[in-house]
Amino acid sequence: MLKRTLILLAVVLALVLSACGGGEPETCEDIADVTVDLMQDLIDDVEEEVGDMTVEELNATGGDLPSVEKFENEATKINDRAIELECSQTTIESLVTERVHRLEATTPIGQFMIEAIRSGGL
Repeated sequence: MLKRTLILLAVVLALVLSACGGGEPETCEDIADVTVDLMQDLIDDVEEEVGDMTVEELNATGGDLPSVEKFENEATKINDRAIELECSQTTIESLVTERVHRLEATTPIGQFMIEAIRSGGL
């Protein structure tokens, strides 16, 4: 189930690479900023849900997490806003890449997620 969850996250990130935050984004740069905020929220939520589990331990549990559904819902809203602002996927990807250094984690799962995001695998 973890693989399915990570694949789902990868699809959502590939299609959306966007997030929600306080207030509605007004520019493509705002979309990128809130994207990183959403990614951090996802990391924080997953870390809280699974604690210090390793990727292997989480995989053994099935890996269905409420944080994934929350992420998908928020990402969809921001994707719609990015379309309204006519932000291309290429522009959003570039702007987000410039910002991923902001991501932080305290658990093995969180670190795994950050590395996957940074390498483009999530």
